[in-house]
Amino acid sequence: MLVTKITAIGESAISQKDPLIILFGEQATEELRKVSVIQSAVSNEQVVFLKPEGKILFDDQEYTILDVGTLANENLNSIGHVTLNFAQPPEAKEDRIENGVYLSPFNLPNLTVGSKITYAE
Repeated sequence: MLVTKITAIGESAISQKDPLIILFGEQATEELRKVSVIQSAVSNEQVVFLKPEGKILFDDQEYTILDVGTLANENLNSIGHVTLNFAQPPEAKEDRIENGVYLSPFNLPNLTVGSKITYAE
């Protein structure tokens, strides 16, 4: 289990029109910070392997993983980057975001600076 804390939320990071959140680690550039939620690890566990039926919690809001893109685990573990999609995964695999994690329910969580994100396998 990996636990991170949100340290910054970019001015254009969360939109109710687009059901997704782009996460990056602290090393994100200033341009990326404008459209991203920045997270920093707070648990001793630094590596996680996300898979369908796993859980991601935003404070006490629980989401179930529906699908994990082929690059998501590698990028999350190396640079803290993953795109969280609060939508049904596209039918065609080639239409899915390679760095995406598709989550249910299909509504954005309430996030603030200081919120914890728990990645449970």
